[in-house]
Amino acid sequence: MRRAGSLLAVVLFLAGCGGGNTGSTRITSDTLSIYTGLPLRGVRGDEGRAVLRGEKLALDDAGGHVGNLSIGLIALDDTDTKTGVWAPGQVAANAHEAAQNPTAIAYIGDLDSGASAVSVPITNEIGVLQVSPLSSYTGLTQPADKGEPTKYYPSGKRTFARLVPTGSVEAAAMAEWMKAMGVTKVALVYDGLQEGLGQGGELERALHAAHVDVVDVLRLDPHDGPADVGGDARDLVKAPAPAVVYAGASTPSALSLFRAVHDREPGEDLFATNGVAGAALAAGLQSAERQVYVTSPLLPIGRRQAPARAMSARYRSLFGAPAPPAAVYGYEAMRTVLAAIRRAGAEGNDRQKVIDAYFATSAANSVLGPYSIEASGDTTSTAYGAFRVQNGRLVFDRVLHPAVG
Repeated sequence: MRRAGSLLAVVLFLAGCGGGNTGSTRITSDTLSIYTGLPLRGVRGDEGRAVLRGEKLALDDAGGHVGNLSIGLIALDDTDTKTGVWAPGQVAANAHEAAQNPTAIAYIGDLDSGASAVSVPITNEIGVLQVSPLSSYTGLTQPADKGEPTKYYPSGKRTFARLVPTGSVEAAAMAEWMKAMGVTKVALVYDGLQEGLGQGGELERALHAAHVDVVDVLRLDPHDGPADVGGDARDLVKAPAPAVVYAGASTPSALSLFRAVHDREPGEDLFATNGVAGAALAAGLQSAERQVYVTSPLLPIGRRQAPARAMSARYRSLFGAPAPPAAVYGYEAMRTVLAAIRRAGAEGNDRQKVIDAYFATSAANSVLGPYSIEASGDTTSTAYGAFRVQNGRLVFDRVLHPAVG
């Protein structure tokens, strides 16, 4: 039996070690590198570290090998040292490091959709598989804005897949939840960011499809501070709607707006999307929390199927702490990459063969439940979580399975 502590060291393989690419997509070394680009500090640091630990756990379960191929994991931080959030320059540097390493077989990351929009074209151009645990922006794989998704694939081939449902799934889940709660009219606020449906249109269309009338639409500048939302809040409470939904990724903007609306109209229901669904939002709502409803793909592990609970038990024994919900996405990302290498058989060190094998992923009994990867790179899973806020914490309410397609 392997010692648990063996997985705590991430094996590093420097660029150039063990042979290179000779013009084909085959790696001549029997030592392969899997890169991962994640936020390992700052506002999403806890989430990023949980994903990384999930990856390490899956690699440990495989013994660090697939057949006669040795697999090393190289973890890179995609955040800025000053701001603690992902930085385009750092994301690009991480992706270039992977692209320049002749032993790189896959790249797991990034978490934020905006970060993936930076890294995907870089890994795509060199023909390296990229799998994001949590980047949900629809335009990465399907038409959403001008030039999307084509602009992310300079090679002309699809090399990117994700394990989280797309933004269109979240939009449908939010709309169906509102309808089930009897909400018939809503004021929509969005912040223009890619994360959390922040570009507005996708959620607005889903609300219309669910026969929820959007009676007011407001775009906030995500850089506005608390003093800038007072007028917006007054306008929103004047709108003939009993609910406000915030779509986007700026938690400070969401908090300022929700508190301001609640101060003026305490009975107004307040909905928020995945881009701000975290501890900072829940902890900062104050008296507004009892009116807040949030969607997130990070279901409690106890609400998932048996494989997730078994993974959670191993996580606790190895790391001495309960597995956060994000850990299952890191685990599944690594597990499926290793499975694709295995399915490629004798060509498991061929980048294109591994990409082809990954796009044939079909999991009947995984930590995320049953799903498969479509030709677009999207998952067929539609499970989304609905949460309320109590005592400064997100509290699970129900699983949403929206009808999409």
